Amino acid sequence: MSSAPVFTIKYWGITGSMAAPLRPAEVAAKLCAAIAHLDQQDRLAGLAAVAKNPAKLTEYLDQHLPFHLRSTYGGNTTCVEIQTPDALIIVDCGSGFRELGNLLERTWNAPNFSGKREAHVLVSHAHMDHTLAMPFFDPYMDPRNDFTLYGSSAVMKSFDAVLSPQAPLSRIYVPVTFDLFKAIRNRVVLDKMKSFTIGQTKVTTVELNHPGGCLGFRFDCQGRSFVFCTDHEQKAAPDPLLTEFARGADLLYVDGQYVTDEYEGRTGVMGEAPMSRRGWGHSTVEACVTSAVAAGVKRLHLGHREPKRDDTDLARIEAFAAQCLAKAGPGATGCRACVPYEGLVVEL
Repeated sequence: MSSAPVFTIKYWGITGSMAAPLRPAEVAAKLCAAIAHLDQQDRLAGLAAVAKNPAKLTEYLDQHLPFHLRSTYGGNTTCVEIQTPDALIIVDCGSGFRELGNLLERTWNAPNFSGKREAHVLVSHAHMDHTLAMPFFDPYMDPRNDFTLYGSSAVMKSFDAVLSPQAPLSRIYVPVTFDLFKAIRNRVVLDKMKSFTIGQTKVTTVELNHPGGCLGFRFDCQGRSFVFCTDHEQKAAPDPLLTEFARGADLLYVDGQYVTDEYEGRTGVMGEAPMSRRGWGHSTVEACVTSAVAAGVKRLHLGHREPKRDDTDLARIEAFAAQCLAKAGPGATGCRACVPYEGLVVEL
């Protein structure tokens, strides 16, 4: 029996609303905090001993520094790569989509490459943080490639409004147009399609609660399941729609942009003035945990992270999710939660 994973999932962007790269001052502060942490743990002598060996230095830092001090969760907006047994599926075209495109360019154009040059791109909704890298994806411009684009009629109309050569907004926001994208062979409108297949994988869609509309996707293949539900404001905790859609999933990626006090307007995010975020189309960590437990999922990934948060605050959110799971009772046994970082690879 093959031990190969059914799904290999890689995150290229998990930031919500707008891209949030690390600023120079944040990099400097992170470096200072890392050194201070090693000093407090009396680890600086050990650091000096391995400093000239890059592999040993990396291993040492991995062992003795928390993730938020030695690395970053990243700042690109939503894009997730899913390798199935017989297809490459990409979900959303946020700024991380450009990074993925750069990798595909290097891989597919390598002298010894002999694999398929095709992929399926699913777009959850038309908001800019999920579509802004659409014009900057270089593999679209190579006629040797083969892409199928999936989205609602609203998504397709939004692309046409900006990228169609005949549209009034053509070349206003970006200089490229659809006639340059020779590799987009097919466009599939998903408005009336609740399920379809991509190779061996069954893809099921659900309409989420988000201003302007948004689709969630469930991927099922060979007994494994991955559920992707970004930009969904849960109406209850547990949320009936999300709970049923994610029932028994191996991995649930869901929008957990706020904690309840931020969502209700009792506190602000990262020191900002408090304001209610009801109706904005995003959910709370607490609701995500409650729905995940009710659905019986094995892993919970809290995505669409608030762009104001720094890495330290994201680590706090991750720890808070673990606390919520610990309080959730027997139904939470075996469920693990995290805030995924850019570059994280998960095999199912």
